[in-house]
Amino acid sequence: MLTASGAEYHLAGPTAYAPCGRPVHIRDVAHHLAIVNQFNGATSRPYSVAEHSLLCCDIAQRAGASVFVQMAALLHDAHEAYTNDLISPAKQAVDSYSMAAGIAAWRMFEAEHAKGVREHFKLLSVFAGHRDFLRSIDLQALATARRDLTPYEPSRHIPWPVLGDSTLQPVAPADWVRLDTPKREAATWKDWREQFHNRFVELQVARNGSGARNELARGVTTSR
Repeated sequence: MLTASGAEYHLAGPTAYAPCGRPVHIRDVAHHLAIVNQFNGATSRPYSVAEHSLLCCDIAQRAGASVFVQMAALLHDAHEAYTNDLISPAKQAVDSYSMAAGIAAWRMFEAEHAKGVREHFKLLSVFAGHRDFLRSIDLQALATARRDLTPYEPSRHIPWPVLGDSTLQPVAPADWVRLDTPKREAATWKDWREQFHNRFVELQVARNGSGARNELARGVTTSR
């Protein structure tokens, strides 16, 4: 695929495994995620992966998580800048078709690219060590978005097992934020792109020291 910055990112094939076959740039990640919408667009307003990722980062920060975990929360879906965001029912459908051959195709495809992007940002150990916590953050953000931006009604729609519906401990939305405010609705994709990039820079500076700020401002990141 041709990225917003003009780089060529190979999703598959021999070139994908060459040293420069899958270039990852934070400005591409921020740009793509700010345009890609969650819920397949089935929301009351555009709700991008970038905005969702910022919410996850906010949840992690409020929970007192370290800078490293906050960075992982911000970048947990960064690979979707290259794979796109596929809704969970579609992922399950793709996997169900491919399981006839004994392969969960989408799960394998997504996992390969997620690993590469996380390795690029030196976050593999953070994801491995905080997997359950990061998953809980992602689910709380999902529950919050469902509450504020979708037409979901428990009385007329089937439960979402991923959120623990119909159990004694369903995933609760965040009670300190609303996603359906006029301010959020007025924000453009460019606003979310810049917020995402700026948060990355803030966290990377905190993680690596102030000397990294100038390089990050130019879009330079540590390579794999």
